Amino acid sequence: MSTDHGRPGAGPEREAEHPVQSARAPSHAERCRTLAERARAATLCTLARDPAGYPYGSLVTVAVDAHGRPLLLLSALAEHTGNLKIHPEASLLLAEAAGGGVDPLALGRMTLIGACRPLEGAEAAAARTRFLAAHPRASYYVDFTDFSFYRLDPLSIRYVGGFGRMSWVDAADYAAAEPDPLAPDAARILEHMNTDHADAILAYAKALAGIKDATGAKMTSVDRYGFELDVITPAGPKAARLGFDAPVSTTDEVRKAMVTLVREARGRSA
Repeated sequence: MSTDHGRPGAGPEREAEHPVQSARAPSHAERCRTLAERARAATLCTLARDPAGYPYGSLVTVAVDAHGRPLLLLSALAEHTGNLKIHPEASLLLAEAAGGGVDPLALGRMTLIGACRPLEGAEAAAARTRFLAAHPRASYYVDFTDFSFYRLDPLSIRYVGGFGRMSWVDAADYAAAEPDPLAPDAARILEHMNTDHADAILAYAKALAGIKDATGAKMTSVDRYGFELDVITPAGPKAARLGFDAPVSTTDEVRKAMVTLVREARGRSA
């Protein structure tokens, strides 16, 4: 089953959010920048030389520059590098890592489309610094003479954030967006809330999301603007999003915001 459809510039489909979203959520450009910042591997698709014109996919390691442009360290011996020398047109698929028992199609992914060309001089030096920060073990081969840095300059980005959340993201919007500051700590925050504060999460669902018949709830994502819940009810599962009073950027700010919301939830219940 695929959740992807549409084409660039397809009207309202460019920013189709999940229907349960009510509180402020990250834009698709922000979600893409966050995904790119966290990605360490990707599928590079080039145009094959033989058989000519067919898409050729290969696994590569990746980092991004300050504008979210993918940086690749490629060997001249690799098939994809030979392809790029003839046809720089390429695409790069980045995807969230799938955990145990998670449907991969429910996770976020994006395809960046654009020209992928080698870097020289100051641009190559800057790419080297960014790439080695993301991939320290690449220091073993980064200076081999057959390796060079390449950069893909996005013309357009196709984003799929799971079932019912997809759009074409404008390259300029993507470049201007900022990665979510909570992304490095999000998994730890979710584990803590779901393990140690299940009662608070259920209170969020009942009192703040208005799902009065909730019998259980799990926090499934958290970002600078708020968090999303998967709620169990007698009629079946429901989803909801709750927002913070103001954007947060640190784990301490998240903690304070969560405490404020649980007080509000319990106050409403009383």
